[in-house]
Formats: sequence, structure tokens, C-alpha cells
Amino acid sequence: MSSTKATAAALPIDRGWAWFVLIGVHVSFVLSNGYLTALGVFYIEWKDYFQTDATATSWLLSLPLLVASPLSFFVGILSSSVGIRWIAMTGAAVNGLATILGSRTTDIRQLYVCTALSGVGAIMMISPGSIVISHYFKKRFALASGISVVGVSVGQMLFPPLIRVLVTMYGWRGAMFVIGALQMNGVAACALFRPLKTSVEEDKPQGERSGNSSPMLSSGNEDCEEEAENSSTETQPAKSRRCSGYLKVFTNLPAMLNLLSCCFYATAAIVNITHLPARSKEAGWSDDQSAMLLLVYAVFSVVTRLSNGWFVDRGYVGPIQLQLGAIAGATLATFLNPVSDSYAYLVVNAILTGSCIGMSAPLYIVNMRLMVGASELPAALSLIWGVVFFFNASGTVIAGKIFDLTGNYVAPFLTAGAIFLICFLLLVTVAVVKRRRDKDRRRLERAV
Repeated sequence: MSSTKATAAALPIDRGWAWFVLIGVHVSFVLSNGYLTALGVFYIEWKDYFQTDATATSWLLSLPLLVASPLSFFVGILSSSVGIRWIAMTGAAVNGLATILGSRTTDIRQLYVCTALSGVGAIMMISPGSIVISHYFKKRFALASGISVVGVSVGQMLFPPLIRVLVTMYGWRGAMFVIGALQMNGVAACALFRPLKTSVEEDKPQGERSGNSSPMLSSGNEDCEEEAENSSTETQPAKSRRCSGYLKVFTNLPAMLNLLSCCFYATAAIVNITHLPARSKEAGWSDDQSAMLLLVYAVFSVVTRLSNGWFVDRGYVGPIQLQLGAIAGATLATFLNPVSDSYAYLVVNAILTGSCIGMSAPLYIVNMRLMVGASELPAALSLIWGVVFFFNASGTVIAGKIFDLTGNYVAPFLTAGAIFLICFLLLVTVAVVKRRRDKDRRRLERAV
């Protein structure tokens, strides 16, 4: 027992190498999903060059997310069997090569293939990144999740101006080639993912381990041990237990309700991001003022993604309670968006919306970790990214259809508000179910 504790104490949990891993995950998010969210800057360039209509060109923006979504679950399985680091490094190479090859395409169908490969590479980086963060961080997991996910927002802010400069200097082909070369640095970032794995105690949700009711206050060192690079050294029972965990997650009611809530969250959030500038232009404001709204949204989204983990990790507020407050704020802000066309009002609305939506994204990961056991966690985190990718892609289409039917942006925002409300009600159900299960568990422990 003392030897086990000494080994656990020597692991870099919440300290040392863990922060280098976090830097690698953050950079991988910037270069993968952060780039994919900025592809709209190429939209006009591609449309003019290939002489295609808006629908055909729009597929170039949605295809990476739609392709990545169904692959996410299998990437989680491969990460545990082949190795987190190797899957992530391969994904980074695919991500960069896809962009470089896209710069050489002469037909839009070839570009479809390249953008789809970008989605494949992105999910091969993002899912392993979330999994390795859950291994290295225990007490500071919420903070680490926020720092990793904020990489998407950093990419949203960095890539659009960079792409515009590169297109002006080298054309869209040269811009894609340079960005692809930049993305190849993701291989080095993912090489930092030295793997750890949870030990056997721990096929329980984090909040139920070692008698500690608050997973955010436990050190978690006892849950981790060094993992060999070659998974073939694992015993057959360990492999069997791990594989069964991927299917077991589908029987976990709180986890599935949390995942369903995430589906609605991703749909409603993308409506705000996509149509905020267009809503401003409809109100009569200039292109520059409309773009500034999106920048305000992104800045406050970054701030809340970074700061919410600090409050959760210190136990000032529970992650589920904070998530409920954030979704309630997003619901209110989205419903109230069409109330006024005043630019000052739209700025304040963008601040509130960006703060609440930005806060919610990493909390879905934190809450999922509270609801599943160690063997279920890779599948659960992969499923979260799968639904985020799919419903981000489909949400833009839904909002566009609503606009086409109504001719204004009031209906899309009201629809997004209603979707956020459903998301909130599902989270309330999650909180009730989890509290009831925790009470039953404590009752059984007292009986024993």
C-alpha cells in the first residue's frame, strides 16, 4: 500500500508535466477546430474560383464537422487500444496534409475530399486531447478543460485576419499552403501527450470514489498510474473491462441526458455565432460594426471559459449548478436579442451571450466526468465532441432554413432561445437524477 501511494505521489497530476500536456492540447484545439470554424473566410474565394452556387460551396464549411461527428466514438476506442499520443499525432499530420493538398485542388470535388480529411484529422486530435486532460488533472480539471477548449475561441480570433492577409499576399491557394504548414506543428504539440491511465478502483463516477463526495477537492493521485506505450502489455481482463466501458456508457442515464442536453446546446449556440453579424446588419449597422459584435462575443467567451474552472475547482460553486446558471443566461439573452436594434443593446447582448455560451462548453466535459466511471470516460468524452461537431454543422442549416421561410432574423433567435430552454430543462433533469442516485448510494453505504 505504501509503495502504491509513493508511486501515485510521484505522478505529475495537476503539476509538472501536466501543464506541458495542457499546452499541447490547447495548441491542438487552435490548429484543428479553431481553423475549421474560420473556413468561412475562404467562402467567397472558393465560390468565385470554382464558379459554384452558395449551396455547393457551403458544403465545404459543413462537411468537416459532419464527417468528424460519427468518427468520434471510434477515435475514443482507438485512443485506448493504439495509444492516445499516436492517434493524436497521426490526426495532426492528416490535418496539416489535408489543408496543404487542398491548396493544390483544381476541382471542387477534390476540395470536398480535402476538407473532409481536415475533419477526420481534427477529431483525431480533439478527442484524445480531452481524454489525456482527464488523466493528468484532478483537482484542477475544470480549469484545465476551460484552457483546452478556449483554443477553439483563440483559433476563431487568430485565423480570420491571418487568412485575409495571406489571401491578399498569395491568393487562396498560397494561404491554404501556409496554414497547412503551420498546422503540421500540431504533430509536435500532440507528441506531448505522454499517456496515463486510471487504475481499477475506479470504475465509479469521480464523485463516488474513496468516500469523497467532492471530486473537485480530491487529489486523484490514487486514480492514476503510468501506462506503457505498447498496449499489448495489458492483461486480457483489463482490455475486456475497458472495451465493455465503451458500451456501458449508453446505460448511464445521467450521462445520456447530459449528452442530449449538449446536442441542443450545440444547435442553439451556433445560431448565435452564425447570425449575430447578419442580425446587426439587418438592424442597419455597418459591416465593421457587425464584425465587432462577433469579436466582443469571442472575447467574453474566452474570459468565461478560462475563469469558470477556477471557481469550480475551489469548490465555490458546483459545476452542474454553474452550468444551469449559464444556460439560463444564454436562454434569456437569446430570447431578448430581437427586442431592440440599438447598437449599444446589441453589444450588451453579445457580452451576455458570449459569456454564458463560453462558460457552458467546458462544463459539459466537467459534468460528464462526474457521471461516468474511468472505463466509460473515453467514450463519453468522444461522444460529446461527436454531437458538438454534428449539431454545429446542422444548426447553421436549420437557422438558414428558418430565415428563408420568415425573411428576418427574429425567428432564428427565438427558435435558438426555445432550444436553449429545452437544454436547460434537460440539465435540471440531470441534476435531479444525479442527486437521487447519490442519495441512494449514501443510504447503501450507511447500511453497510
